[in-house]
Order: sequence, then structure tokens, then C-alpha cells
Amino acid sequence: MVRIHAPRLAACCALILVPLMSCDDRPSAPVADVPARHVVVISLDTTRADQFGLYGNSEVATPRLDRLSEESIVFEDFMTVAPTTLASHVSLLTGQYPHTHGTPRNGFMVHDQNVMLAEVLREHGFTTAGFAGSFALDSRFNFAQGFDHYDETFERFAGQQGRLQNERTAESVTGAVVDWLDTSGVPERLFLFVHYFDAHGPYEAPPPYDTMYDPRGREGLPAWRPQGFVRVDGSSEIVQRTAKQYAGEISYMDEHVGRLLDELRQRGVLDEALLVVASDHGENFWEHPAAFDHGWTTYQTTMRSVGIVRLPDGKHGGTRVPGVAATIDVLPTVSAFLGIAAPDNIDGEAIDLDPPAATPLERVRFGQATKPWNKDEVDPRWSNMAKTRCIREGRYKLIQVPYAGTEELYDVHADPLEQNDLLPEGTAEVQALAGRMRERLEVWAASADPLPSHFEPSQREETIERLRALGYLLDAEPEP
Repeated sequence: MVRIHAPRLAACCALILVPLMSCDDRPSAPVADVPARHVVVISLDTTRADQFGLYGNSEVATPRLDRLSEESIVFEDFMTVAPTTLASHVSLLTGQYPHTHGTPRNGFMVHDQNVMLAEVLREHGFTTAGFAGSFALDSRFNFAQGFDHYDETFERFAGQQGRLQNERTAESVTGAVVDWLDTSGVPERLFLFVHYFDAHGPYEAPPPYDTMYDPRGREGLPAWRPQGFVRVDGSSEIVQRTAKQYAGEISYMDEHVGRLLDELRQRGVLDEALLVVASDHGENFWEHPAAFDHGWTTYQTTMRSVGIVRLPDGKHGGTRVPGVAATIDVLPTVSAFLGIAAPDNIDGEAIDLDPPAATPLERVRFGQATKPWNKDEVDPRWSNMAKTRCIREGRYKLIQVPYAGTEELYDVHADPLEQNDLLPEGTAEVQALAGRMRERLEVWAASADPLPSHFEPSQREETIERLRALGYLLDAEPEP
């Protein structure tokens, strides 16, 4: 396989349009006769699956994605493998766990040896275009490997506490895609990656979404700020109102994802595309420690994700797929559907889409947290080795916290918010199940063989401040 690498760019704060590769550099491989003319991947950052009507929520309005689900294949038990933006997106686009691709968390470099979906499709004649909604996916971290065009025009506006939020709104992201299509036209084969960041804190949806679920909007609410590894009273008025602000962001994002889908449909892209909509991770509210934050744990609140696949012409629309599937399965699934070879050394597995097949009950998937950062150097094999990790096997999830020496076991079908740890029951059946899952989880953890990575050193203070502005870095992280 010919490897094409995007250059590492250490550009200014508000990068405009980054034409990473020219048409003259395009590989000469012929355009394959594939079952989908285009591939579109839409990423919803920090987005809980349980906020959508298509996943059973009757209170939050998500009409556009609910409608999309009627013409799509919906994965009912879809999960991320890392609850933080950069690591989870690299897994999405490489088909690898972080302890294989080597990017442990935000601010670190994506190693050149990773083969990302944009590179795979570009080698098969696709024009590749990416649109990032947040600095966490800035090209300076080498995330933009394989993109002909990478748009990271972040808005800089005063957010909570006067900090600059290095992101852009869903309206701006959709607008950037539309402007590019208007200027460039629809290529013969298109891979389009679009990243929406709105559901990430601070929750500040524009009108009328700011008052959609609470007429007071943000009036009287404290400035949003992740508090670290703490738990809050879920019945308190402030906590409930904060969750309603998050819901407003979800509904706002849904509108502009729908606008993007309309534009793609009008241009003839949608019905000739394999479309994937996935969230990179969720957001913990009050259910567990790390209130209105993510990255610390592997509970369902941050690990369960949106997983929707629309085939060309909406074929098999309305199909619901049970069983565990994960973000690492996206790249091999796209490759298999197109009939092209997936890269070597991937951790995910292809899922049959035509016709849709339920994922095997015996399929096992793993996940690992990225915080606390003061545990990075505990084990030289992998910087996240001591952090919380989990194994999913059917309806059960075993969670280990190596640095705390604790374990928990949940039936996530009966107990989706993981409030009833089964291990204290101590029955022989529970202990046997936990023992089998524990062994598999520890074998997986010991298999870590990451590509080298490092915190991006150029413009270090700017990078740290911008990640802090997004809520990824606290001034002082409390010990959990």
C-alpha cells in the first residue's frame, strides 16, 4: 500500500483553509466501481445517545437525526473506545484502540505510521475533505493525514470566564461545507468528514435553543467549568437546568446536521453515499463522578455513542442492529462495503451492511479512560495503562480502576446508567462471569503496543491555553 502523509502544520491560532494535498499529488490508482460513489462521516462530539428520539428519548427534540434513522441502519449498542476527542477520533479513522495507534489524549501527536480512513480512500481515487469543529482536531497534531482539503477556521469568541473557545458552531461548520461544495463542486468520488462540537461544554446554544427546555436559559446558572472527579446531586435545580442547556445544544446541532443532509441530498451526494453518523463519546451528568465532564471513567454515560449508517438510496432503512459494535469497527466496515482492502494491524472488525447482520453475541470490545493525567507515567508500556478500563461482553460490562485497585460489574441492558454493581452479590455465576471477563481485560491491557507520541511542543503555551479554554485542562486537577 502506498502511504500518503499530510505535513505537520504548526499554524496560527485561527487556521483558515488548509489545502493539504494538491490534485497533482494524487495517486494514480483508478477509481474503483464501488457500491457507494461517496463516503460521508459525521462526528458528533460529546454526544450522548440517550438524548435522541431514535434511542428512546421523548423529551429532547432531534427530528432530523430521528428522520435519518428511518432510512438508515441503527446500531443499538454502539460504543466509543476512548472518552476524549482526539484519541477517540483517531480510533474512529484508524480502526485501532489508542494503545495501538499511540495517541493517548488531546494535545498529542498522531504518528505518521497510522493509516487513516482519508488515506485509504484517497488511494482509491476519492477526493478527501475534512471540516473540524474544534481545536482538539487541529492539523498541528497530525490528525489531517490523507485530506486534500482540511478546514479548521475556528471562531474565537469570549465564552465562560472570558476564555476564548477555540471551536465553531454547527451553523458555521455546515456553512463551511456548503461553501466548499459551492466553490469546488462535487467530485467524482468524495470522502467527506464533518465534525460538530456543540454538545461539548460550555453549553451555550444560541436562541431559541438556549430557552427551549428552560425559559430562563442560562440566567442564574454558574459559569460552566468541569470540576474534576466529583459527583453532584442530580436532583438539584442547578444540575437539572444545566442538563437542559445540554439538551438545547443537542437540538441545535440536530438542526444543522439536518441542513447538511439537505444540502448533500440536493447535490445528489446523499443517495450515492455510504453515510456514517457517530459520536466520539458521551458526557457524564450526575450519574457518576466527573459531573458534566468526560475522560475520567468508562461508564455508559461517556462510552455509549450514537451509531447510524445510511446506505445509498436508504437501502435497509429502519433496520435496528443489536449487539455490541464500536468506533474501531467503522474503518473495516466502510472498507468491506466498498470492496477495498483495510489496512493491516487494525483492531476492529467489519460488520455486514447489505443485508445488515447483527453483531455476534460473543463479540468483545474494550475501552480505556484518558484521565487523570497525573497517572500518565505509572507504567512505561502505555501512558493510560493505570487508568480506568472496561470490557463489554454481551450485556455485561466489567470496569477496572488499576490505580485505585477496584472493580465493578454491570448488566448494562437492565441497568443502563450502571447504578447496581453486581459484584457485591457474590453469587457463583457472577464470580465466574467476572473472572472470565477479568482475564480477557487484563490480556487486552497487556497487549498494548502503541506507536510513539508526544505532546505537541510547538507553540506549547498556546496549545495548553487553547485546550484549557475548551475545558480539557484544569488549572489544578484534583486527585480522584
